[in-house]
Amino acid sequence: MTNGSHRPTNAEGEETFGQWLARELTARGYDLRERGGGRRQFAAKADVAPAIVSRALRDVGVPDIKTCGKIAKALGVKTGPVLVRAGHLPADELPTSAAPAAISQRDALAALGVHTEDDRNAVLSLIRALTSRREP
Repeated sequence: MTNGSHRPTNAEGEETFGQWLARELTARGYDLRERGGGRRQFAAKADVAPAIVSRALRDVGVPDIKTCGKIAKALGVKTGPVLVRAGHLPADELPTSAAPAAISQRDALAALGVHTEDDRNAVLSLIRALTSRREP
């Protein structure tokens, strides 16, 4: 963890690293309450000390570059944006792309853990049913 040289708080009213991390962890089902166990579970998944996660969530400094990489991997996101959030990189250092690479339906479903033909058909039927009921 570092303190002082990076932006643990943000005077411009932007989300701090700790606020961002709390939002990401909560969205993934981690219980961040005092005795919820989510902080320790995420620390174990990220292979970092629970105190590092706790300090990051409280905006007492930000994790170092190596720890940001572990956090990114545990969250399943790219490291670059985490480094930007932590203040280790300026946002303009990241490459931008106009559109994500195309992916086949089969690959998309496999990435979601849907592997059998019956399961693929069920998921695709559900998607069709949900999208056909959209209001204009």
